[in-house]
Amino acid sequence: MVNPARRISIDGLSARGSWFATAKVAFMVAALSSCSTVSSIQHPFKMPSIENGSQQGEVWPAPPAVPRYAFIGHIYGESNARDEVQNRGSLARFWAAVVGLDAKKKSMLDVVRPQQVTTDNKGKVYVTDPGLQSIFVFDESLQEFVVWNERSLNFSLPSPIGIVHAEDSIWVTDSELALVYRLSLSGEVINSFGRDVLKRPTGISFDPQGGRFFISDTDAGDIKLFNTRGELIDTWGSAGSADGQFNHPTYLVYRRDRLYVVDSLNARIQIFDQQGQFIRVVGQRGLYVGNFSRPKGIALDSDGNVYVSESYYDYLLIYNQQGELLLSIGGSGPAAGQFSQPTGVWVDDRDRVFVSDMLNGRISMFQYLGSN
Repeated sequence: MVNPARRISIDGLSARGSWFATAKVAFMVAALSSCSTVSSIQHPFKMPSIENGSQQGEVWPAPPAVPRYAFIGHIYGESNARDEVQNRGSLARFWAAVVGLDAKKKSMLDVVRPQQVTTDNKGKVYVTDPGLQSIFVFDESLQEFVVWNERSLNFSLPSPIGIVHAEDSIWVTDSELALVYRLSLSGEVINSFGRDVLKRPTGISFDPQGGRFFISDTDAGDIKLFNTRGELIDTWGSAGSADGQFNHPTYLVYRRDRLYVVDSLNARIQIFDQQGQFIRVVGQRGLYVGNFSRPKGIALDSDGNVYVSESYYDYLLIYNQQGELLLSIGGSGPAAGQFSQPTGVWVDDRDRVFVSDMLNGRISMFQYLGSN
């Protein structure tokens, strides 16, 4: 277990209180300055593949156990298109970025502070990045990406956090504006909702059968439900620590007629049925691997396994449907399978697991290999 270190506040989020945090802030500021004019121009991109990742031998659990997960690679942005950068070790890329020794890296357009990931039915990967006040859209088939930001959208997204594909559109929460935006798949604004209703929306998920959006209103301490017209139809929970209450809920996911909510400051996952009735809690506060301190992201795979990012201890924790810990991936660092304050988690229809590795400035990708 990684021993917790003293933490300081960075942009409203916590990070280790060390030279690492200071260097990371400097790098983020430099990246913001150099990329302030990014727009929806197409940029080169090469999606990491399972073949390249698995050949490096990064699998979990380690041999001789049967592997359940294989490392695919990292999504950065333009850096993925440059073989000379992609093939360098993770530690070398990290040091070059922090101390500014790599001019090519500095000139590239990469994610800075990724939060959440979603995918659509055409194979595109969408990433919210409040560090650049943008949404990155990676097109695997065309091997390119675009950036939706103030220039392309004609309005600002100061803090895009949650994102989901539904109803042939992209829906994104902005925690600072307290709004949810509906965008077309080409990056055009359709409408928005939540004004004077939401306080600080973060996570978002969709119930396709019921036509309902679930929004975690972090500052209000509840879950608000909207229909596809953006009308508030229900509110689940209230601020508190009892069953069905929340202390700063963040990400959530609706799967198999169940809503899974990351109750971050209560250090637990709460599960509800489709009517909002409390079912049970997964996890508890503690110091051992499998316990929580600051859980953030959550997702489910095709077998119903539950993935939770533990942002304080830098782990991806995997549980079964009964809430029993199956496996942990992580620990602090820049290497493959390590994280620095991971946030959102997403599992696509190919059982690829995307983890927003926020302070490492990347999306880590893994392949779930199945339980057999």
